[in-house]
Amino acid sequence: MGADAGEQRKRGLVASAVELARKLGVVVEGPVSLRSTNNLVMWLRPSPVVAKISIGHDGASQELAIGRRLCQLGAPVVGPAEGVGHRPYPVDDRYVTFWRYEAQDDVSEPDAASVALALSALHEALDDLGPQAPSQTCDAFITDAVHALDRPGFAPELADHDRRLLRRTLTEGVGALAPTSAPGPIIHGSPHRMNIVVVDGSPRFIDFETVRRGRREWDLAHLEPAVADHYRGALDGDVLERCRRLVSALTATWCWEGLARGPDMRQHAEHHLETVRSALR
Repeated sequence: MGADAGEQRKRGLVASAVELARKLGVVVEGPVSLRSTNNLVMWLRPSPVVAKISIGHDGASQELAIGRRLCQLGAPVVGPAEGVGHRPYPVDDRYVTFWRYEAQDDVSEPDAASVALALSALHEALDDLGPQAPSQTCDAFITDAVHALDRPGFAPELADHDRRLLRRTLTEGVGALAPTSAPGPIIHGSPHRMNIVVVDGSPRFIDFETVRRGRREWDLAHLEPAVADHYRGALDGDVLERCRRLVSALTATWCWEGLARGPDMRQHAEHHLETVRSALR
């Protein structure tokens, strides 16, 4: 699908989601794009509702179930929207879920100690998910990226020697994700700063589609080292460093493929690729 066709497709999905929201009683003056990567995420201004357009029904249902359960457990998260956030809704060949919107204008970024405390609390709540607990592990993040790197035409601007470097880093490092005991703890999977918002002065997590079983170090690897310094759970320093390399290799892989999404993608792609190179020198 070309760039123009892709943009037209996005506009059509957004229009369908807005129409659906209005039919459900949500007041929408206009959608405000919050993110456009694997999913389309938008604030349905002026209502305190976020619409998230995803590909699969099962994944959207599981994410909603996890979000609801974490709210019940008092975890530091932003959950589904009241009234309309109880199930996924079909829109064309996608599914829409609705989440609470928390304005971030004039909000200071939380410090490392606050994020560490919130992540510790989130991990404790994830251990109590019960029937909503996923069986999938974080290995899938790595295997998906390796398969993508092997695909002809993937990330065409990525040099062959850098492609081999990323592939080797991913395949050799995947053992770091193995939990120390079965079935292993449940983690967020991608708790980077873009998935943290501030509510009443405290950090809360969003986006639960990546919740998996894995090492806590994998979650800490998505954040700056100071967060790990304040984390109140036990961490393995060697595993944490290996996870950091894996996260950078993973991020570089998808950023090189996504260069067309915006000018900052190349900066992220080159930064994380250089991080991988530096770690192996």
